[in-house]
Amino acid sequence: MKIASVLSTLIALLIGVAGGYLIGQKGGDDQDAGAKKSQSGETSSSGIGSLAGASKSSSTNSKSANSSTEASGSNLTAEAKKLMRSGDVTEAMKMILNSPGSIGRMEALLDFVKELESDEVESAIDEVGKMARGGDMFMSMGLLMSRYAEIDPEKALKFVGTRDRMTRGWGTSSILRTWASKDPKAAADHLTKQMDSEGTDDWSMRRTASSVASEWAKQDTNAALAWAKGLPDEVKGDALGNIIEQITTDDPLRAAEVAMGFEGEQQERSFRTIADRWSVNEPEKALKWAEGLTVEGRVGVMEEALENWVREDPESTVAYLDKMEASERDSIMKEVVEQWARTGGDATVDAANWVASQADGEGKVDATGEVVGQWMRSDPEAASEWLGAQPVGDARDRGVASLLRDRSVREDPSTSVAWADTISDDKMRSEYVERSARSWLASDRASALEYLEASESLSADQKTKLIELPADQLQRGRGDDFRGRGRRPF
Repeated sequence: MKIASVLSTLIALLIGVAGGYLIGQKGGDDQDAGAKKSQSGETSSSGIGSLAGASKSSSTNSKSANSSTEASGSNLTAEAKKLMRSGDVTEAMKMILNSPGSIGRMEALLDFVKELESDEVESAIDEVGKMARGGDMFMSMGLLMSRYAEIDPEKALKFVGTRDRMTRGWGTSSILRTWASKDPKAAADHLTKQMDSEGTDDWSMRRTASSVASEWAKQDTNAALAWAKGLPDEVKGDALGNIIEQITTDDPLRAAEVAMGFEGEQQERSFRTIADRWSVNEPEKALKWAEGLTVEGRVGVMEEALENWVREDPESTVAYLDKMEASERDSIMKEVVEQWARTGGDATVDAANWVASQADGEGKVDATGEVVGQWMRSDPEAASEWLGAQPVGDARDRGVASLLRDRSVREDPSTSVAWADTISDDKMRSEYVERSARSWLASDRASALEYLEASESLSADQKTKLIELPADQLQRGRGDDFRGRGRRPF
């Protein structure tokens, strides 16, 4: 549940760096916002700007190297500006984005973009839009949108409104976020009018409202809350969630007080956000707070804190889990074990053995499937050996099902069938044996037919249907010579 989209994270980071840098160059009024970004783990403008300052504390050789790099970057920016002024936008952008060194490239691009006028920004955006999607494209587009927003946010929004859907969607979000960092009420008013005229059934609208809410919350929490509470239901949740996350960074108990005024799903979601963010640095305090809640979903809030705690201190986390009521522990065991097992190495082994020591129940069943799935990614032979030693029952069945979903086992049909045959539940065994046998028939028909003839896991009717399936309906395997990494269960 903590999984995030890698691409979304990259875009958010690059746009955040771009917006933070351009706004930070204004100095003075934005220093507090920059400090908050540093505390919350974002890259602030002072971080980039301090590269030269940091070099002063280095050796004389380092100073010379840095001076040389800065001079090179300045020359690169100057040459790119000459090309831009001559009308060759394409070559100007290529000169910067094809230059060696990612940091130098980023600094040159920042220096280049921050002096562009609106018409030059428009030309550059059109050129960047032709680039292949990737880090350079997103970084460049984010910087250009932020620059246009600083010049004239309303004109910038009109411009991106004429572009393709992707550019329009996240371009609008970037522009409004930059605008909100300087004048959140104006940005929010514009967005509200846009939602009134265009509706809210759009993922980009939710993201934009969240961005504006985040920026406003850094400056005036109460005003941001008042605005977000009045938003349509489709976008309200994400906006309020971002505000709660921002408040939690500074004062978790204040965030909890605000969230207490919410209702239903919004309240539970906010409580979980608070527990998650708070427990990154203070898991025990966050857990104690969550434990004292009397609202529905309390155990789910505790789960968020336990997931972070188990990665840092599994021994204390397990001691806490062992003292919980069985029904509560069962409801969150899978998620906590997932985070524990992801740590890898001995932690995965410890997580598996702890799960095996638990009493039979839904929690143990779910957690067994989770730990086997995680373990198969790092050490399939050890996972297979451990699973093979587990007693017959629902928990082992779930573990086998997870093992069979691993690619290495799926691509070795004979091993896959052997494992599927060990499942104790008749219906589940039949389902997985049939699925594995289809793949085996495609890769080694003679061996598969020999197995089917003796199998007691499938009915005569199932065997007949499998054998009569045309080749194009069988799941293809990897061939006779392929052997997956998982061991057979005997």
